[in-house]
Amino acid sequence: MELRPVSAADLTFLAEMMLLAAFPPGPLPEGASEVQHVTRWLEGWGRPGDAGVIAWHDGQRLGAAWCRVLADVLARDAEGRALPELAIAVAPEHQARGVGARLLDGLARAASDVGHTAVSLTVNARNPALRLYERAGFQVVGRDGSRLTMVKSLGAQEA
Repeated sequence: MELRPVSAADLTFLAEMMLLAAFPPGPLPEGASEVQHVTRWLEGWGRPGDAGVIAWHDGQRLGAAWCRVLADVLARDAEGRALPELAIAVAPEHQARGVGARLLDGLARAASDVGHTAVSLTVNARNPALRLYERAGFQVVGRDGSRLTMVKSLGAQEA
C-alpha cells in the first residue's frame, strides 16, 4: 500500500469516501450527496490549507483522509487560529487492515507541510474508530453529548 497526495482527479472518490464517513452503512438517504455537511468538504477543493492523501494498492484506491478549515470551526490553537477538521474513510472491503492508521500518519505530514500545527476531528464516543484516533495521538478537547472533539498536535513528524 502506498500513499499519494489528493489530486483534482480524486474528487469523485473523495465524495464517495465522505458519504461513507457521514452516513451509517446501508442505503443512503435521498439527496445525501447534496447535504451541506457533505458538500462543504469538497467545494472549491485545493484552496490554501487543504491537504489530503489517498491510500492505493495495485491501481485501486483503498481510502482517503483529508482536512480543511471549515466555516464552523471545531477547535483553535493556543494563538486562536482555526484548526482544520479531518475526514477519513476506508472502503469497507479494506477496513481493519491498517489503512486508516497509514492514512492518519500521511495526513498529519500533509497538513504539517501546508502549515497546520494541529488537526481536529469529531467522533461519536461509541465509534470503534475512537481507539484508532487515540493511538494516532488525538486527544479529547471537548464533548457535546456523545460527540467528542479531538485534536492532534502536528509538532515534529516522525520520518
